[in-house]
Amino acid sequence: MLNIWWCGFCGSSYLFLAPAKSHEQYIFHGSASIALRSLKGPRDVLVQSAICYFSSTDQQSDTSLPREGKLVARSGNAARRFKASLAGSRNTDFLKLVERTEGAFQSGDDTAVEEVRRILADVRAQYDQVHLEAERREAEISILREQIRAADRNHGYGADESSKKEDSYQSIEQQWYDIVKKRGALDEAKTCKKVYNHMCERITKEQSLLKEKLVLMEAHLHRKNSESRRKVAVQERLVRKGAQCSQDLDILEQDVEHERVVRDEALTKMNSCLQAKIDAKQRREKFEWWRHEIALDAANEAFNASAGRLRKLYAVEKLAGNCLQKVTFEQVERSQNTEDGFQKIREVTGLADVMDIVHKFLNRDVEHEQLKNSVKEAEVRLDNLREQFERFKRDTEGITFDTDTSGKSRAIYLEVEEHEAKLNLFQKEHEQSREKLQQSTLQVEHMKRWANRMGRSLAMFEDCQRVEKASDLPVFYNQMQRAVDKFVQNIAQLISSGKVQRKNMSQAGSKESQEARRLLTDKDFLKANCRVPKSLDAGRPPSRQGNNAAPEEDADDIQKQDRERCKKESADRVQDAAFREFRKKQGGVK
Repeated sequence: MLNIWWCGFCGSSYLFLAPAKSHEQYIFHGSASIALRSLKGPRDVLVQSAICYFSSTDQQSDTSLPREGKLVARSGNAARRFKASLAGSRNTDFLKLVERTEGAFQSGDDTAVEEVRRILADVRAQYDQVHLEAERREAEISILREQIRAADRNHGYGADESSKKEDSYQSIEQQWYDIVKKRGALDEAKTCKKVYNHMCERITKEQSLLKEKLVLMEAHLHRKNSESRRKVAVQERLVRKGAQCSQDLDILEQDVEHERVVRDEALTKMNSCLQAKIDAKQRREKFEWWRHEIALDAANEAFNASAGRLRKLYAVEKLAGNCLQKVTFEQVERSQNTEDGFQKIREVTGLADVMDIVHKFLNRDVEHEQLKNSVKEAEVRLDNLREQFERFKRDTEGITFDTDTSGKSRAIYLEVEEHEAKLNLFQKEHEQSREKLQQSTLQVEHMKRWANRMGRSLAMFEDCQRVEKASDLPVFYNQMQRAVDKFVQNIAQLISSGKVQRKNMSQAGSKESQEARRLLTDKDFLKANCRVPKSLDAGRPPSRQGNNAAPEEDADDIQKQDRERCKKESADRVQDAAFREFRKKQGGVK
């Protein structure tokens, strides 16, 4: 059920339906006013009923209504304002714009529900407009139908006149037939007949003339009636147009007033929202300033707290630089000693072939495993003897022995001491073996690096296998032997063809050797590689005591580990450089 009513024009009558507080709806038709109480229902049914009602009343009241056809409606500004307020505001675009602007200031980012509601309201408004237009067109169709009925009635009136003329003509003809039948009348009758015939002809002519005039007058009357109805319709349209214009004026005034109120309210709300946002922005700025101050104070405290640690790290870096410089020279000497030792191994073992030396190094793992197994067996045997000794000691505690048994126990003690001495000896041998194993492992690593480096150097003569483990060395040396033979053959061809001279080769080797010696003896080079001079070690700050001992020890351990790692990397690099230099020297000598 709907309480929303429709207002418009239906034919030549003015139709107005509106809700009131007393549930009365007023319908204005011509000069009549009909009150419908408690008339509620679907909008289409009510509008169709109203249109049918006025269509029937138009037919009944065509004769009773005055020809002027002026529309009787409530006059005065009060009535027009009442209609305008009931019709509602038509300028909905501006109101929607104001509502959207106000909603954008008040609402946040999530406006999907409001957007859907607004779209639904627009769709409903468009539906109402289309429905109103359809009802107006239906009212116009009913008006045209009434006009068609009126034209049909006028045409029927003209047909009745022609039928009357035909009847009169037939009656006159019948009279003439009666006169003809009386031929046996006298001469007077003939004379009368002639007179009557003459009169009849004249009357007939006059009657025909009168009928023609009557038809012309009826046509003129019909034309005048049509003009009168047309003028009445025009007058009614003008009256309705004037009423509609006055209603539109009132609606526009109401729209202007309503828009002003809505604009003022929206401006007030937007100003309040803007002020709230400005306050929130100021609060955020104050909070950011407070956070900046807190962070700055914390950074200053942290910097002051870490100043001592940074000074200590600086001193440690100085020491590490000096140590690295020292290790560099030690590694150079060690690499030279390694080469000398390799030469001595050849001299002592008498193994001139490289493959024999490699097999010697490869078999040391087996010997080392045998030594480790023997050490483990000795340790197990020692543990068993100690357990047996403790058991005997517990069992014989408090018991007196004779001299023979004491001599046996002394012998047992001596045997225990002897085995302990052997154990210590085996442990020392084990440590020595571990050191030898470590040195051998390091030597094998150097050999693998050297092998990979030489393989890349000789790749243009032979594709040497990459050495990943010790078992790959024999294969590499076989490939290297073939690559060296090809290299020697290539050099011999170059020398024989004159592209390379022996003098130039020796000069290049000696030049590189002299350049390396000059670089190692250059004071500027040593000064540049010595990052921190020893004279600055006196400025090292003392270590902290007390509760900070544990963190300092952790930091020292970390620094020691980093230093050991750096030392090891530098030693490897120096050894590689020295080995390359040594190989270059050997190549120059050849």
